[in-house]
Amino acid sequence: MRLPIGLLAAVAFVQLSVRPASVSAQETAQPAPVEIDAHDIGGAVTSANGPEAGVWVIAETRDLGTRFVKIVVTDDLGRFIIPDLPAARYQVWVRGYGLVDSPKVDGERGQRLNLEAAVAPDRAAAAQYYPAIYWFSLLRTPGPDKFPGTGPNGNGMPREFKTRDQWLDVIKTNGCGNCHQIGNYATRTMPPAFEHFQSSIAAWARRLQSGPGGTTMVRTMGRLLAADGGHLAALADWTDRVKAGELPKSAPPRPTGIERNLVLTVRDWLDPKHYLHDLAATDKRQPTVNANGPLYGATELSSNTMPVLDPIHNAKKVVSVPVREPEDTPSSALANPVFASSPYFGREQVWDSQVNAHSPAMDQEGRIYFTAQLRPPTEVPAYCGKDSPLRSAQLYPLTTKPEGFNQNSRQVTVYDPRSEKFTFIDTCFGTQHLNFAEDDANTLWFSNNTQGKNAVVGWLNTRKFWETRDAAAAQGWSALVVDTNGNGRRDEDYNEPGQRADPGKDTRISFGLYGISASPLDGSIWGSSLPHPGYIVRIDPGTNPPDTALAEVYKVPLPGYGIRGMDVDRNGVVWVPLDSGHIGSFDRRRCKGPLNGPGAETGDKCPEGWSFYPLPGPPLQGDTGAAENPYYAWVDQHNILGLGANIPIATGNQSDSLHALVDGRIVELRVPYPMGFFAKQIDGRIDDPTAGWKGRALWVTSGNRAPVHIEGIDAPHPGAPGATDDARSSPLVVQFQLRQNPLAH
Repeated sequence: MRLPIGLLAAVAFVQLSVRPASVSAQETAQPAPVEIDAHDIGGAVTSANGPEAGVWVIAETRDLGTRFVKIVVTDDLGRFIIPDLPAARYQVWVRGYGLVDSPKVDGERGQRLNLEAAVAPDRAAAAQYYPAIYWFSLLRTPGPDKFPGTGPNGNGMPREFKTRDQWLDVIKTNGCGNCHQIGNYATRTMPPAFEHFQSSIAAWARRLQSGPGGTTMVRTMGRLLAADGGHLAALADWTDRVKAGELPKSAPPRPTGIERNLVLTVRDWLDPKHYLHDLAATDKRQPTVNANGPLYGATELSSNTMPVLDPIHNAKKVVSVPVREPEDTPSSALANPVFASSPYFGREQVWDSQVNAHSPAMDQEGRIYFTAQLRPPTEVPAYCGKDSPLRSAQLYPLTTKPEGFNQNSRQVTVYDPRSEKFTFIDTCFGTQHLNFAEDDANTLWFSNNTQGKNAVVGWLNTRKFWETRDAAAAQGWSALVVDTNGNGRRDEDYNEPGQRADPGKDTRISFGLYGISASPLDGSIWGSSLPHPGYIVRIDPGTNPPDTALAEVYKVPLPGYGIRGMDVDRNGVVWVPLDSGHIGSFDRRRCKGPLNGPGAETGDKCPEGWSFYPLPGPPLQGDTGAAENPYYAWVDQHNILGLGANIPIATGNQSDSLHALVDGRIVELRVPYPMGFFAKQIDGRIDDPTAGWKGRALWVTSGNRAPVHIEGIDAPHPGAPGATDDARSSPLVVQFQLRQNPLAH
């Protein structure tokens, strides 16, 4: 198969639904009217089949300071109450599996509305409302005979890919699906701007070059090229079959049980051109901090602003975030140039950020710490070198000076909402994610997602910093050293990765950390590492971390693979989302053998510590696990949502949802509107401990790098992007609350 020159030069029987059968109106008495108050809209939903249970009722307004949507689920008799609506004019309608959207009707709070649901006329119409995973599952992937890859003169598969799992990991979270949802309307159809190409392969090759994400997309596709066209040909075949009318082979179930108690509030912030990655709402250790206060967002590569959302007044704004040296600090535009026009924004350079703010975390005083670039990567402080008075630098100097823009050359920028001022903390180590430990120093621990020589764990004694304002004295870092000689301690001399090992020495590992979390159980630090099939790393800081920190590494065993973010519960159990279609857990207390000694650096110790819980959803063709690419996991340590304490929640990035694991079963918390919800970060806050479900919520960003892919306002097709800037979706923040029953006020 001949591949397009443009890409080569640049490198690169359907079920209607699984919904409960409706009971006809003739077979059951009409339900009693629901009781509402002056701030609610309530009523019942029926169709030609009778009451419609487990469907969503959506109320939307643009009268407030943000796009505002509130969504509830009907009970067994089709009844609903949308509680606590702010004063505004609303459009109200019904969406559900097996239906098409009902006509939108005008509504206002204090009103009863009985809504007529519209049954889908056929399976094709019903499928337009399915989450992306149902469409993505139609993708044809290489069979087992293609692995291991033996190159162009062998089986045509690149030698990089030793297993099929490794290939799937790249087309899921650790490649294509890291940045945007695949299978939504915007990706399973070809934009009109590219319909003139003679072949779908050529159209896909051109499409992948579009906008500031083109560099990354082409590079990734280059890895996936094969003699038969590889993933490029598979995508072309996929969209051709969808265009010809092929439909998903299964359908999503309607919400059941506790899933019907969910109340969703959707607000937008920022704008359609700039994506939003993360948010902070409170101090994870004390979730009453910043009660009823604003939410603070991080925009990563896209802009130099901090979005701020006031959920009480439904007001949004942006705050400019400075860098310390604006004249010399490189911009993300250098690494993400627009070399082919986007069907949405033409050749406009919509990603242009010196700050590159990633994860925020809030402390006990309400200050927000961002992993953010504040200086040029080449201007490394003197205290990072071997002649520094810092013990960390003496043991493991960090003096790499990358040229230009480097994704992981971040330090720390702090915003204090009380003073509205920013403070810079220059770290020697790069920063990516961050989490506070529960200690007297309020230690903030950092990952940096850098494999190789700069794979370290870093920390900041925030108590010392605010007392002294001395960034050097307050920080530290350590190489990741495993006790491979089995003497129970860290030795100053150790083997380097890839070199012939001395069995009498410890061994440094080069697994850079991506996610990071502090265990409340014993103060150990845990991180995830991305190299296939995925690893988790434990660091015991010891009494003097630069000298005493010891690492342990554990490889994800089959059937699991493909890791990204992670979190730890209050029992010290690590929870990870996996591309294999699982939530995985690792409980070190279950380990039977020694965890140090020879071979400890390979990650093969304690496979008995792992457990795997399948995620819902259809698999890719030829696979068994759900075609999900969950980005992150967050543990509800304090029972904020109401499902229980220590409940792990994985982002359902292909499913418009969150996956909560409760008593071994997945509770699906789905966002049906607008379609395209792509969760990145979860934060849970308690605004009023005495107010029941109304006083607490989870706050979740929709962090698609292409926010225009989210279903637009008054979309011309279910799930379709808006055609103009006014109709396009901005990034979203979704408030998840769980009441005691579907009709609770």
